[in-house]
Formats: sequence, C-alpha cells, structure tokens
Amino acid sequence: MKLGFFTLFFLVPFLASTQNLGSIRGEIQDDNHRPVEFATIFISAKNDSLKAISGTISDSTGRFLLTNLPYGVYVLNVQLIGYTKHRQSFLLNESNANQNLSPIVLQTDAQLLDAVEVRGLRNMIKKTEEGIVVNAADNLTQIGGTATDLLKNTPNVLVGAEGEITLRGKSPLILINGRVSGMGGADRSANLEQIPASSIERIEIITNPSVKYDADAEGGIINIVLKKNTDLGTNGAFALGAGFGERYRLNGTLLLNHKTPKWNTGVAYDNWYTTRTRRVRGDRTQFDLPSEYYLTQRRFDERTIQIQTARANIDYTPNKKNSLGLEAIWLFEGEDNRETLTNLIQTSTFDFTNSNRRFSKEIRTAHTGEIALHYTKRFNQPDRFLSFNASSALNFPRENTDISTQTLSQQNTEIGNPFLQKTHNFVNSNLSNIAIDYSHPLSERGLIEAGYKSIFRFLDNDFLRQNQLNGDFVTDVANTDIFKFKEQIHAVYTQYTGWIGEKQAPKWKYTFGLRAEQVWNNGNTTLNPVKFSNDYFNLFPSASLIYYTTQRNMLKLSYSRRINRPGFGQLSPFTDITDSLNQRAGNPKLLPELAHALEFSYNQSYKKGSFIASAFYRNTSNVILPYTTLDNNGVAFTNLLNFGNATTYGLEGIITYNPYKFWSLNLNVSGYDLHIETNESALNLQRNQLTYFAKLINNFTLWNNGKLQVTGNYTSPIAIPQGERVAVYFVDLGFQQKIMKGQGRLGLTFTDVFNTQESGLITSDTNFEFSRIFKLDTRAVMLTFGYTFKSNFKENLMENKFKNE
Repeated sequence: MKLGFFTLFFLVPFLASTQNLGSIRGEIQDDNHRPVEFATIFISAKNDSLKAISGTISDSTGRFLLTNLPYGVYVLNVQLIGYTKHRQSFLLNESNANQNLSPIVLQTDAQLLDAVEVRGLRNMIKKTEEGIVVNAADNLTQIGGTATDLLKNTPNVLVGAEGEITLRGKSPLILINGRVSGMGGADRSANLEQIPASSIERIEIITNPSVKYDADAEGGIINIVLKKNTDLGTNGAFALGAGFGERYRLNGTLLLNHKTPKWNTGVAYDNWYTTRTRRVRGDRTQFDLPSEYYLTQRRFDERTIQIQTARANIDYTPNKKNSLGLEAIWLFEGEDNRETLTNLIQTSTFDFTNSNRRFSKEIRTAHTGEIALHYTKRFNQPDRFLSFNASSALNFPRENTDISTQTLSQQNTEIGNPFLQKTHNFVNSNLSNIAIDYSHPLSERGLIEAGYKSIFRFLDNDFLRQNQLNGDFVTDVANTDIFKFKEQIHAVYTQYTGWIGEKQAPKWKYTFGLRAEQVWNNGNTTLNPVKFSNDYFNLFPSASLIYYTTQRNMLKLSYSRRINRPGFGQLSPFTDITDSLNQRAGNPKLLPELAHALEFSYNQSYKKGSFIASAFYRNTSNVILPYTTLDNNGVAFTNLLNFGNATTYGLEGIITYNPYKFWSLNLNVSGYDLHIETNESALNLQRNQLTYFAKLINNFTLWNNGKLQVTGNYTSPIAIPQGERVAVYFVDLGFQQKIMKGQGRLGLTFTDVFNTQESGLITSDTNFEFSRIFKLDTRAVMLTFGYTFKSNFKENLMENKFKNE
C-alpha cells in the first residue's frame, strides 16, 4: 500500500528522553476497584497549588506516569467528572527519586451525578492490549433490538444485508461471556438476532487473538458480555418500550439481583415483539435464453417476530481464593413470515413469456437451553490461578413452510389451480465446552499460562420437501434427507508473557505461545448417501511485542496463525427453494481456511481525545467464497467453493474527540483490499475486492441529565467475487432524559431518519447480469421508560432497545 496511508495513520512525534531527575507513577481506580480511564492528573508545588508543573491522563488500564520532575515537595491532584477530587503530597529527592504510589481510589460524587451528566465517547471505546472494548450503554440510537443492531455502530465491524457479521472481511468467532455459547445457535455463525441488546453490557473485540483463544478465529473475536450486577444488597430495574415503523415495536426488560459478601443471585428477563416488512426488487438479464431474456421479480415480506430470554445466575465466593458460579439461560424465538414473490419473464424484445405469483408461509420456532459452570482457584502468589469452565446447550429449531405458486396471465389474472409444495426443516443440536486454564508467575519478569479445551458439536437435520400431485402431497425423494454432523475439537496451549520495567507499567511487553488442535468431524445423509470426514491436526503459533511510551501510549506488533472451519450451514447439502429461480445450498466438500495474520497498531491519548490506528495483513489458503451459476432453465444456483489463496491488506482508525464539554464525537474509518489467487481460470472471478466504511457518532449534553446522540453510517460498495454489494448509508437519532432523581429514564429514538438504509447486490457472469435491492422498514420511532431501585443499573438499563436492520 502507498506510504502515504501509513503516514496518515502512524506518523507521530517521538521526542528523545532526557535524564530524569525524578518520576511518579500510579493507578487510578473507582470505588469498585475498576480502572478509571482519562482521569486528569497534574502536580503542583506545595507552596503554589494553583500552578501546574506537569500533567497527564490515565490510560485504558487506569495507569499514569510523570517524568522529568525536579526534586522537591509536590501535591498530586486527580480529578474526573462524576468523582470527588483527590489530593495527596509526596517528596522527590535522591533517596526517593522514583515514586510508585499505591492505587488511588476515586469516590463517586453522587451529588454531582444527580446535577449533571457528561460522558464523553472516550468512555464508549477503550483500547486494551488485545483490542478494543465498546460500552453498549453509550449507544443511545439502538434502544430496543438485538446484538446485531449494536454491532452496526461498533467500530471496525461490518454487518451485511442478511445480518452477516464480518471483521476485516472475515466472519469472527462469536463468544458469549467468553465462551462458545449455544445462546446464538450451535453453529459457528452465531445468530446474534436472538440476543436482546438490552441484556448486553459491553462488546469486546480482539483483532489478532493469542493462543489462549480458539484458533477458529480467522476474522478475530467478538465477545458479547451480558449484564450482571455486583452491588451488595437487593437491586432491581425494569424498562418498557413501544414504537412503530410500518408496524408496531414492543419490548420489556426485568432485572433482579441480591448480593451478600459470599453469595450473588440474579435473574433477568427480556422480550421483544415486532412485525417487520421488507421489499425486494430483482432484475436479471439472461443472455443465452432469448425467450426468457428478462426476469423481473418483486417481493414483499411481512414477518412477525418474538424473542424471549430468561437468565439466572448463582455465584458463591466462600473466601478470597475460591469462587464458584452457575448460569442458566433459556431462549425462545418465534417467527411467522408471509412472503409474496411475483415473477415476470419476457423475451429480448420485451414480449410476454410467462408470469407467476409465489406465496410462502414460513413458521419458525426455536428453543435453546444452556447451563454454564465456572470455578476459579487463586493462590497467595499474585497472578497464579486455576480456572475450570464447562457449558452445554441444547437447541431445537423447527421450520415449516407452505408454498403456493399461481400462474398468471399477461393481464395478471390467475390461470388454473396453484401448484402447492411443503417443506420442513427440523434441527436437533448440542454444543458443549470444557476448558481448564492455569497461570503461574515464573519470576518478577515473566508469567506462563497453559490450558486445555474441548468443544463437542452434534447436529441432526431432518429436511423434507413435498409436491402436490393429483391432490396428494408426494415426497420429493431427491430433495428429502436426514443430515447428521458430529465434531470434536481438542486443544492444548502454552504461552509466556514477559516485560521489561515494572510489571504494572512496563516499557516493553512481549508474548509468544503455541496452540495445538486436533479435529475430528464427519457428516452423512441417510436417504441419498453422501458422506464426508475431515480429521486434521494443526499447530497455531502467536507472538506479540508492545512498546509503551512515557505517556503510556502503546505500539504493538503481533502475529498469529488461525483457521476458519466451515459451519453447519455452509456444509449442509439441502437446497433452499423459497425463491425457485434463485436457489442456494451448502457444500459438504468445503475445506477449512488457514491464515497467517500480521498486525501493527498504535494508540495515542490526548487531553481532549484519543487516536487508535491499525494496519493488518492476512494470507489465507483455501479461501471460501460464494459463486452463482445460471442453468438453461433460468434457475440461478449459489454455492460456496474453495478458491485457493488470498491476501488481504487493510487499515483501521478510531478517533475520539471532545471539542467542548457538551459535545464529544467518535469517528471510525476502516478499509481493506482482498486479492484472490486461484487456478480456477474457467470462473469469471473478480480477483481484487476493495471495501471501506465509516461511522461517526456525536454525543451532546443539552442540559442537566439530558443527552442527544446523532450517528451516521456509510459503507462503500463492497466488491464480491462476481460483482459488488451496493453502498449503504443512514442516520440515527437518540435522546435520553433522567427523571425521578435519576432513578427513572425516558428514551426516544428515531432510526434511519431519511429512510435511506437499503442494501443489495449487483452480480454478473458470462451468461447473466443480476441486480437485487432490499428495503426494510428501518425508519421508526420508539419511546422507552425505565426505572431502577437501589442499583447502578440506572446507568445501563435504558440503552440498546431498538431494532434496526
């Protein structure tokens, strides 16, 4: 890539250090002993407290460092809006030139929080050594929806038209509370549409994971952390919301928790009800079919959706060295979709050939139950611990579809009787995890970690297709079968972490490790025998090197080898015929992708903002991409194929800035270029695929306890193997007002203000050109009321409650 791009993202001034006369370092914590970022720290002479001699701000871990201080007696001042000010004296002299303070705990200023709330977007996005953390509570414009909606305004994450999630152009590994969870489905491509946004506390993004994490993370890791209260006593909160777009929107949330010094028990319930509409415009030119040269499709969907989620947790901490926890989750999803699709086929001179109207009624339900157990044993030696985690989830999705195809005349009148079809798609699945992790300090300069993990997946897919013949439904044997899939993954890892300088504030930090994984998987169909197995062993090394400047800014270089295993949906051989002229199916012969990933990142904190930048490179073998062919009957069939090697180059940047006390903004820009190297010369494949997108979030404090958020989102046309996805852009608004002395909140959201959010794709091959554009009812308004008692849930409850696809 051109040097200018790297100059834009990474050119920062580095000044040579002079000989230090003295220094002071420390760590800022809140009253729950959590790191406090962006606290203002400055020192003054004891005899002149009004004149600041030196200053800085705390980093994402709460740490700070001040150097080049002449010897003398000073006063340290720490302040941050929402906390009481902290002052303490200290002395620098020859015998005490480098001060290392005990953790400084800032107390919450309850009176100030009741009077005014100013929360900059620097609190929304925090840089860590592994990636970034996004506080879901600061996303006001997505009040009332799912995890997918939150990710649309999350830096570096791209959400596609059908809800597909990519990170740097690849599907990331989705974790729930740090584990591969069945809450989003047993497949690798977790269904985040099933997770209400109201239950999410934060989103952690790890772009280049180390060997401690599953190797199946070619696109990185997105960890969804659910809300859980830890305040002593009995706490609770509830919220109710209602709104409308083309149809209604309703949701509710209830949180209850009781904590004693040894026990913590809690329950949570979320629901979401709505009816959504979608319109699709499809236009295809079929060059080799002169009598069926033009295909015009118009489709209208009306989908009624309900999601209910219930969670319960019990935590027991008998002493400081042992903790035990149990979590249970139940999730129900129900969908009733009515779809009407009209097909018009014309000759190359626009003469009428034929037309039909295809009506599909799809009823889908899914029950999921999951239990997770975790235990942690700590020792007297700091950073030495042993942890055990286990979970198991059962998932039972059921889908029944009735299809009626009615032939139409040129005048759009019905001809004859409709052709009837039925399908059902029943899945029984189980996903289980067992993990053991151990951490042991080797010296004052090093730490070794090791662990074992196993994942078990079992899926049983019963697919039936029937066609009406002489008044009876007859099974289509060629398209009816039972598909069974089993997989075991066993992994062991070890990693060493070392540092130069003090552990709490090192100058250099480095890690290197190795993960070994053995995979056994197999699948087969019963009626039309298709069998496959793919057993393989791989080693996955990783390494990173971090340099900290004197102001605690960070430069990081990291490498890892990773894998992308095909999911159940990608391997399933069954064909979706809801649109009989545009069919799709999985490919049981897919091989996993293997990738080498390299990343260089830098973050800089300023008094009024911060800057995070990354450059990344990835080399992938057996790259998996979709490909569409058109047969002589005018049916387009989309399948997934392994295309060979691919290289990806990309840049990412996140800028936060607080120009005024009442205004803060966050800008995320990301772009990458994918180049495919394949021997499949017969395929009309686009070898270079460029993608970029930008997200801008503005926060305004209008008056006491009142906040306004304006977000803008733009995604460029995205190159795909046979064309491009069209550009997507929209603007959302969110407003929130504290009432009832801070215990209550009113929220008002207006999504897709200008009704511009639509998506689609334009593809072509040697014998066709095809354009398909989707428009959902994304413009909508919603009002939400929330109330809390004896709880800090009031800072998090009223957030993320709006569905916006």
